[in-house]
Amino acid sequence: MGMKAESGRWILVIAGLLIELCLGAIYAYSIINPPLKKMFTETYGLTVSATAMQIPYIVFLLIFALTMPLVGKYIEKLGPRKVGIAGGVLVGLGWILASFSTSPTTLAIYYGVIGGLGVGIAYNCPITTSARWFPDRRGLAVGLTVLGFGFSAAVTGPIADYLTAHFGVLNMFRFLGLAFLIITVALSTVLVFPPAGWTPAGWKPPEPKAGAAPKAELMRSEMTKTTTFYGLWICYTIGTLAGLMAIGVSKPVGLEVASNAGMDQARASALMTSLIIPFAFCNGGGRPIFGWLTDKLTPPRAAMLSFVLILLASLLIY
Repeated sequence: MGMKAESGRWILVIAGLLIELCLGAIYAYSIINPPLKKMFTETYGLTVSATAMQIPYIVFLLIFALTMPLVGKYIEKLGPRKVGIAGGVLVGLGWILASFSTSPTTLAIYYGVIGGLGVGIAYNCPITTSARWFPDRRGLAVGLTVLGFGFSAAVTGPIADYLTAHFGVLNMFRFLGLAFLIITVALSTVLVFPPAGWTPAGWKPPEPKAGAAPKAELMRSEMTKTTTFYGLWICYTIGTLAGLMAIGVSKPVGLEVASNAGMDQARASALMTSLIIPFAFCNGGGRPIFGWLTDKLTPPRAAMLSFVLILLASLLIY
């Protein structure tokens, strides 16, 4: 873009943040859950349980999780631009097709399978791009990039609520799907890896400390044979399981609590949407903060601090 690499690389972080903001709209599912359930019940005469309404969300997360590790080699081979564009097209298509849903099952196919596939394909493209351009500040750069994913609910949630209230839940899917398609595809065109061996001017990789374990780059087949890999996998599973479950049902549960407290539905719905915003701020803001802490404290210590906070939060909820 005509800028020095040391400055211009921040443009890629901003582009990645905005892409992740679109991809992270899954965090707003609990906001669109109630109007979808109402539509399936009143328009199509279905008897829809709370569990059935979670199926599209579960399918989305499953496809997203399974796709991510499979796409890594294609990002290396084809580059983040082409893979990101392909993922962005599928994300937009999944949201647009979701507007033709007539049941939780069809929503699971359109939104869950197609949308989840798109997010799984596109998710790592901005992250790997930021990591390659910031060997000197990898934790901070990646944290800022995925800030968009965690912060998404604060932006897409109220927008989805507004569009649903004024144009209907199906048109909401169409409007957001078209916006996600345009934004993710346009911004993916700027994603590019640095030249092989590039480092920021004046920066040299730090020398390993005396007595520190040697570092090594491993192929995937080698990585999966290490105890570190399985330790990380278990930690991520524990760390995300409770959070994703809570995100998926937060508004329906909140509406039930508000109803039991005697609050009318319109007021309760607005309140529950607004309460998702501080969650999104912390979910998004915690990512660059912990990226910075990872750079400063080392990954194991930052991870232990994270799990201590999760433990304290769980005890406070109890």
